Amino acid sequence: MKFVPDGFKPLDKDIVWAMTKFRISRQEADRQLEAFRDHEFRRNYTDWNRCFRNWFRSADKYGLLDRSDIRRTFTTELSNEEWMEQRMKDQKDFERDNQERQRLRIVK
Repeated sequence: MKFVPDGFKPLDKDIVWAMTKFRISRQEADRQLEAFRDHEFRRNYTDWNRCFRNWFRSADKYGLLDRSDIRRTFTTELSNEEWMEQRMKDQKDFERDNQERQRLRIVK
């Protein structure tokens, strides 16, 4: 079993990516980072930043991300134009994901 290396610090772009992709606050990103550092992994990874990004994907998949203060976060950290652009992109991603899920149901 392996733990995240003591000196690991995620790239700033990965924190921003998680906040925008999963619509979470900085506080939630920090909470997930703490959980990530405390987690005991089955194997040692060579790219801990990639593992960190996958951590967020899994947390989202299993509904473990707290989005309760997202409105306050995005209205204070993003301009209105940035917020709208991100919302439009998120909507397109959501629609594309729904279409893919429906396609997979039909194939099964």
